[in-house]
This record gives sequence, structure tokens and C-alpha cells, in this order.
Amino acid sequence: MEINIREFTEQDREHLENYILSDRQQVYSSMPLEVLDDALNDKNRTANVVVTDDGKVIGFFVLHKHYQHEGYDTPHEVVYVRSLSINEKYQGNGYGTAVAQHLPVYVQENFSSFDHLYLVVDGENAGAWNLYERAGFLHLATKEEGPIGKERLYYLDLNRSYVPNLRLEVDAGTAAPAVKIILKRENKEVGHIDAEQDDGTLEIKHIYVDAEHREEGVAESAMRQFATVVRRKLSGVDKATVTVSDPAFEKLFTNAGFVLIDNPENTNRYVKLVRY
Repeated sequence: MEINIREFTEQDREHLENYILSDRQQVYSSMPLEVLDDALNDKNRTANVVVTDDGKVIGFFVLHKHYQHEGYDTPHEVVYVRSLSINEKYQGNGYGTAVAQHLPVYVQENFSSFDHLYLVVDGENAGAWNLYERAGFLHLATKEEGPIGKERLYYLDLNRSYVPNLRLEVDAGTAAPAVKIILKRENKEVGHIDAEQDDGTLEIKHIYVDAEHREEGVAESAMRQFATVVRRKLSGVDKATVTVSDPAFEKLFTNAGFVLIDNPENTNRYVKLVRY
């Protein structure tokens, strides 16, 4: 499945006129034509479309520079993703995941002076926020009283490396309590994560990326996806832990939302909640 994200052109308008979202989906996202002209008339907003390799316009979103969402204090030099949706006619084909995974690179290429990317997701829309977490977005905050209820704020650091076609799979052939998570690009194994499960805790033991892909940000992207994959595939796990023996690897985990445990007996131990 190949997609291309690009800026909206007037030739795309007729495709957006036939755009379909269910009533339920319109609770979470605006119809493209409801926000398109406002975006076109605002220098801080850029309307974008998602196009398949055979020319179908299947998605839409707005990138909004310097936007401040009510209730959150985010930096001025920020880009927000707004009104992102996939035409209902094309849903169920993995396009949403593909868009989320390509977003970081697209924004890095087109908004190179910005360091921060944010988006707000309805707290009840678990499918959407799981999708963004798999793409590397970190959950920063939850607001109980948004315009339509609970909201979740997500953040992505535009100064990091992102691998859009990386997929994590739990190896079903590994005997408990060991857990092996395979890292794949274009259906080829490029590395793995070795871990061990003890009740509700998954302890990361080792991360390996083959030499050919070591400089491409595979390990960073894998760790940003890690919690979502564990949450979906390992139902008994509530948190992940790791002991970092080399300070050079601390950022690999802290950039993925792991925090240092206050434990005088082990000053290099980090934890991340998988279910929250």
C-alpha cells in the first residue's frame, strides 16, 4: 500500500465534495469542506490531502502553525495536526496507520524550522490514539473536560529520526516467560527486542538492530511503538521496565516516555506505563 501526502490543490476540491464520514466520526473530526477555506485563507494553516498511488484522494488534514489548543500550554513554535480523517469509503485498508507513520517525515520536510508537533484526540476514540502511539506520538496529558468530553494531548519531537514503514510483531513461538518482539521493514526482519514477563511487568533485556539499519533511527522508532504493541498483544502487561547500563542509551528510552525510577539501589532503572 503506497500513499503520498501533499498540499491541497484546487483540483482536489471535487474529491473532497464527495468525502464521506459517518455521524460518529464527525463527532471526532470535521468534514474537509467545513475547514478547507478557513485553512486556505490563513497563512498559518496548510490544507493537505492523502493520495493513493493510483490517484485517489482518500484523506485530509490541516497543519496549523502557532496554534494553541484550549487548556494546553504548548510552545509558540509548534505545529498542530487538525481535522485528520480518512474517507469512510477507504477505511479498513490500513491507510490511517500509513498516514500517521508518514506524518513525522512529511512535517519535518515541509516545516523544517519547527521542532514540535502536537495533536489532540478525543479520549474515547481509542482506535485513533492507539494509531498515533504506534506512529511514535507520546501521550503528554489528559483533559477531562474538553468540548466533547475527555481529550488526550499527543506530542512528537521533530528533531528525532522516524521510520515510517517499521512494524513490530510479537513472536508467538517464544516460550514464556521470555518475550521476543520482531522489528520488520518491508516484511524483512531488521532487529528484535528481547524481554521477560513477570506478572504485569515486562522487563526489556536487549535491543538488537542489524548493522545495515543501525543508523536509520530504527531503535528509536521501535521504542516509540513499543508500549502500543505490548498493550495490544500482551494483555497481562501493565508496565515495561529497563535497566540502562550505558548512559549513551538513556535518551533511547526517555524519548519514548520511560521515566527514571526513584530507587537508591538501582539508579539506572526506568519504567513506562503500558495501560493508562
